[in-house]
Amino acid sequence: MDFRPGPGQVALVEYPGADTPITGLITNGDDRIAIDLGVQDSRPTPDGAVVVSVYAPDALYRLRGTARPARPEGVIVLEPVHDIERIQRRSAARVPIQVGVTLSFLDDPGLMIESVVGRTLDIGLGGLRVLTLRSVPHRDPTVMFTLPTGRSIVGATLVLSEDTVTDGYEVRLAFKDLDPDDVVALRELVEAYTA
Repeated sequence: MDFRPGPGQVALVEYPGADTPITGLITNGDDRIAIDLGVQDSRPTPDGAVVVSVYAPDALYRLRGTARPARPEGVIVLEPVHDIERIQRRSAARVPIQVGVTLSFLDDPGLMIESVVGRTLDIGLGGLRVLTLRSVPHRDPTVMFTLPTGRSIVGATLVLSEDTVTDGYEVRLAFKDLDPDDVVALRELVEAYTA
C-alpha cells in the first residue's frame, strides 16, 4: 500500500507502554516522515517502535515503524515504516453480500469494451467492495450486478483503492450517480440485513 502523509496533517503517536498517545503535526518536506510533537511532553522522546495514526479524507492510516529523535527538539522521524494499515471510513453502512459483478470500462474510444468480472464482498448505499482475479485498469468502471431480490443494478463508480490480497485484488468502489429506484432497492437491502 502506498500512503504518504503530507505536511500539516495531524498525527497521533502511540508508544508501547505509554499511558496516553502524543498528538503531533506532520512536517516532512522530503522523503522522510517527520512529526513535530511540540513541547507537550518534556521527557526525551525514546528511539523505538511506534504506531502513528493519520486521518486522511478517504481513510484512517496506521503506520507502524521506528521513531528516531531529530532536530529541532520535539521532532521525530519515522524510519523505517514497517507496515501501513488502511481503515476505511464510510458514511453509509455496507452489508456482506456476495453476488457476481462485472466492471466494464466504457470510456475507451476503441471498439472493444474491456470488462473485469468478480464478486462483491459487501454492498451499501455509498458503494461496494469487489474481489477480482485480475487487476482493474486505471479508469473508473460501470458496475453491473443483480441483488438477491432479483433487481439488476447498473451504475457508474469511482475506484477508491485496489489492494492485492491472497485471492486476487480487492477493489473499493464508490457510486457516482445511481438511479433513484436503485437507491431505494439498495436502502431496502441494507435495512433488511441490519434490522
